[in-house]
Amino acid sequence: MALSLEGRDDLIVLPRLGPGDAERLAPLLAAYAAALLRRDVAPPDVAYAATLLNEPVVEIAGAELDGRLVGFALYYDLPEAISGKRAGQLDDLYVEPAARGRGVARALIAQLVAHGSTRGWMHLRWMVPEGSPAAALYDRIAERAPWRNYVVPIDRSVSW
Repeated sequence: MALSLEGRDDLIVLPRLGPGDAERLAPLLAAYAAALLRRDVAPPDVAYAATLLNEPVVEIAGAELDGRLVGFALYYDLPEAISGKRAGQLDDLYVEPAARGRGVARALIAQLVAHGSTRGWMHLRWMVPEGSPAAALYDRIAERAPWRNYVVPIDRSVSW
């Protein structure tokens, strides 16, 4: 399971986006929401992107191709109750369609793995929606977890 990206000079992974990146992040958040949500909801805007970037428990890595933000990974550093260690939880990963197939998602995950190594994470974990085309990449670079994911809907105005 190699996560190296040797020779990709045009791809830069930013370990953590900051409040000044809200205008660059907002269009990606809106595109991500449009790709996943099955109902019409107001897309995330610059104000929401700024709120998200200022959220104390959220971290967002970004990926640039040729100086343009083309992808992001939203993640958390969490205590892991069973081991007494910490774990990384990748909650959202999005790469704009024009940048797919160029190693962006792989680079974002590699960045999180490297970051987790410095934080003492026992693993990086994430969920993938059924039928996601990204699952093919994840099957190549990660191991399938030995558990299932479930959800209890609370706000039914938003569905996947």
